[in-house]
Amino acid sequence: MNQPLRVLIAGAGLGGLCLAQGLRRAGVDVLVFERDAGPYSRAQGHRVHLDERGEDALRACLPEHLFDLYEATRGQPSERLMLIDAAGEHLREIPVPPLPDDTSIIKKGRAVSRSTLREIMLAGLDDVVHYGKALTHYDHDVRACFADGTHVSGDVLVGADGIGSAVRRLRLPQARIDDLDIRWIGGKTPVTAGIERSLPDGLHHAFAAVTGMDPAMMIGYMRFGNPPPAAAGRLAPGLRLTDTEDFVMWAITVQRDRLTAADAALPASGLHRRALDLTTTAHPALRRVVEQAWPEHTFHLSIGTSVAVPAWDSDHVTLLGDAIHAMPPSRGSGANTALSDAADLARHLIDAQRGRGSLPEAIGAYEHAMLERGFAAVESSTRAIDAFARKIIR
Repeated sequence: MNQPLRVLIAGAGLGGLCLAQGLRRAGVDVLVFERDAGPYSRAQGHRVHLDERGEDALRACLPEHLFDLYEATRGQPSERLMLIDAAGEHLREIPVPPLPDDTSIIKKGRAVSRSTLREIMLAGLDDVVHYGKALTHYDHDVRACFADGTHVSGDVLVGADGIGSAVRRLRLPQARIDDLDIRWIGGKTPVTAGIERSLPDGLHHAFAAVTGMDPAMMIGYMRFGNPPPAAAGRLAPGLRLTDTEDFVMWAITVQRDRLTAADAALPASGLHRRALDLTTTAHPALRRVVEQAWPEHTFHLSIGTSVAVPAWDSDHVTLLGDAIHAMPPSRGSGANTALSDAADLARHLIDAQRGRGSLPEAIGAYEHAMLERGFAAVESSTRAIDAFARKIIR
């Protein structure tokens, strides 16, 4: 016998939307509350790496036509991390230093445009996702309250609201995020013949860290399997996909004292100007990448990592993705782990609605697996950045 559930999700990032799609597909009542004013109110990142973990989660949660659209628009194979030396006249690949506990820093997967994937996962959720809803608190009856004075009641509240999660602060005040003292300005640049000639050939199926210059950088291609608007027209007519051409993703990485709080608060165009300031003496090929970027796609990140917390007594409030196990972007696990969380939680909640166990049992089983999976990825990513990224970031 079905036990109707209403699931409230705080956060419309990749994990929250994947969960919403999986629940909606199974007939579970779900609502998503996003603090941003709208889907395009800020830059939504550039490229993520998805391997079989993320793809299996998307396959489980998305309607078939949307998963087909994901497959049609995903990018080129992403097979390894490469290290580029920018100290000489020409950029050249050099060996990656040994890394702890693994011979490969990433699992083989695909380059994926984060903004395109997010637009695909928003499809069909117009009546589900509500913007301008910053959660302030909730009560024991799972009533979520928002800064605009509204409130909504449900049976489950899921914090999918990222590294600054309001749900985590309320549910697990003892949970801690360690600042790794690394700051990141990222952006997107259209691929031109000139840029392509100046970058190493090996970059086509890799993601690269650049050393030998100040500042250090990360860089990689995003080449769509099919132009997103054309693929959407064929597989999801009426769906707007805003990425229209291949791009190079880039990120400047510096120590915290080189980017102030005022810098972090700049609009996208101001962050782009700051990136130009920081790359004044960079290798000409990489300076050109920053110069030719789309300014409106520039964004800032503070890199932190979650400290493992002991298991807690499960109730009707839980967490997924960066809201509970944030990790540095060193092994390509962040998005994959968040999507895996979403698919696993969706499965357990669907079972509870269908009478296959109680709701507390479902959430407890999810949290047991999520904590093991999530903090194993955190430890691996943090060890990798200690062994590798810190050697090139100044």
